[in-house]
Amino acid sequence: MTAATWTGDAAALQRSYIVSAKYPVSGASGWLPHGYALCSNVLDAFRAFFASGGYEELGLASAVPLDAMERQAGSIKSFLDRIYLLRSGDEQAEPVALASTIEAQISGVMAAWLREGHRPPFRVTTVRTVGRHEGHGTRPLWMERFVWPFFEAQAAFVGDGSADTSFMLHATGGVAAAMGLPTVAVERLKEPGAAGAYADRRHELVTLLPEGTSTTLTSVYELGTRFSETFGVHSDGVPLSMLNFGFSARLVLALLVHAHTDPDKPVYHPSIAPVQVAVVPAVAEGAGRAAALAAALDAHGIRAEVFGDQRGYRARTTRARAHGAPLFLTVEGPERGGVLLLGEDVGEGRTITETEVAARAAERLAVLGETLCRRAVDAHRERILDRAGFPEPGDLARIPAAVRVPLCTAAACVSAALDQDVLDVIGRPTGENGAAYDAGAAPDRPCAHCARPTGSSVLLGRKFRGEK
Repeated sequence: MTAATWTGDAAALQRSYIVSAKYPVSGASGWLPHGYALCSNVLDAFRAFFASGGYEELGLASAVPLDAMERQAGSIKSFLDRIYLLRSGDEQAEPVALASTIEAQISGVMAAWLREGHRPPFRVTTVRTVGRHEGHGTRPLWMERFVWPFFEAQAAFVGDGSADTSFMLHATGGVAAAMGLPTVAVERLKEPGAAGAYADRRHELVTLLPEGTSTTLTSVYELGTRFSETFGVHSDGVPLSMLNFGFSARLVLALLVHAHTDPDKPVYHPSIAPVQVAVVPAVAEGAGRAAALAAALDAHGIRAEVFGDQRGYRARTTRARAHGAPLFLTVEGPERGGVLLLGEDVGEGRTITETEVAARAAERLAVLGETLCRRAVDAHRERILDRAGFPEPGDLARIPAAVRVPLCTAAACVSAALDQDVLDVIGRPTGENGAAYDAGAAPDRPCAHCARPTGSSVLLGRKFRGEK
């Protein structure tokens, strides 16, 4: 199974205990226990981070009145071609739509809070399934009708929201990097003079996949006052400004792609791995010992699982590897005790006692986590090439995944970048792996289009399967 296969093969995910890709219908995936645990660990990391920033979590219904979607479509952006309607036997009942996004729904909630006397700013998060056909216009890692998990955060305030924007973009980039998912923060370029914009600005965290394309992980929309004006979200007569942050299962799947760059030895970062330590008996007689060691690990907060069916040791190890376990504990027969092994060190460990298991496993996991993060960041940087001008067709083979090209902010130069057909415009770089770029420290290089000195640049590359 190659990395290229992983980027588009839902069946590969199913073979690795992640999803049932066609339940209940094709394009509406059910997450199997192992995959659900992985998603939950990722969501919990973001939940905890947003809670540390003062965001409160709420639960929202997946069904909303169709009227709310129609009001949004009338003045902001229409999702009416991608929503699903719930039909009732009562012909007089108000039509209801499966929620395709959060902004209209949360705007109604915040308007009610203001009427009740609550004061902004408001900061909330929610996690739910979104009823929206993700195969419309853009193709993610596979086409979905119902997108889960969909994590969203919303901030509403009077005045400047740059601190919240940075928190949503760069700080969450740090969360992603800490679980072994390297990122580049970009601002998406807009066509000069384009009408009907959904947001004032759109920021994204992108990752460069090992096979040479980029994919969007999270989006931050600076919504301005569009929704507050449409849905009456006013404080002392002033419409609130809004920000929206969101990510879906695509972030989890991109993490899987990075973890499976070596198809024979996939490794999930210990912080989010459903199985942190795979306990594998070398012989059937070691099953009891393996269960005792796994229980000792669990008692110390380390997620352990015994892979001890009656197949041979190699088959047991292969199954454990498919689960992405970062650490292996091989248990020999009763006469030898256990041997603590990292993936590639099988056969080269030393005998340990049961009392050492938890302490040594925790130590190994901490070191391995740091190593995986460093390798991911280093590999990411190697995929970006700095260039003084636009790539020519003959240069494509030289670009591992993306090229950073100097580009000023003049409308004509932005149009030239958007119109070029050699590589896709990923966006204007604003940071990497959670750290914001210092724009003032950028060298004054000539713009690739107009040759005027600029401290700005644009990231060009190949987007994954036609992403916008």
